[in-house]
Amino acid sequence: MINKEELDRYYTLSGNRKMLSRQFEEALPRFHSHAEGREYLKSLFGEDLVYLGSQEDEDDDQIVYCYTIVHDRSSWEEGRRKMKETGYASGSDFLHSSQDIQIYENGRIWLVY
Repeated sequence: MINKEELDRYYTLSGNRKMLSRQFEEALPRFHSHAEGREYLKSLFGEDLVYLGSQEDEDDDQIVYCYTIVHDRSSWEEGRRKMKETGYASGSDFLHSSQDIQIYENGRIWLVY
């Protein structure tokens, strides 16, 4: 089981982008519900796990809950501010400031790379 103290070992750098690796996704325990997965990720990332919304997955008739994990809070907040003010944010700093993750109703996790 991954804990906060060992979380850094699951990060990788891709250029200047800090992101969670596939090893992180593989090391996650198996969850049986969205709530179970969300609570576990919240215990690891706290306020840096941000809920974005939900949608139905047409392939398997499940609700998918979409989140982002903020890796660079200042760049992420600046990008969000620009989005609110102008309707768009350009530049790789905002794009690379977070990483999307989806939690399915049945607890399955999918991390975007």
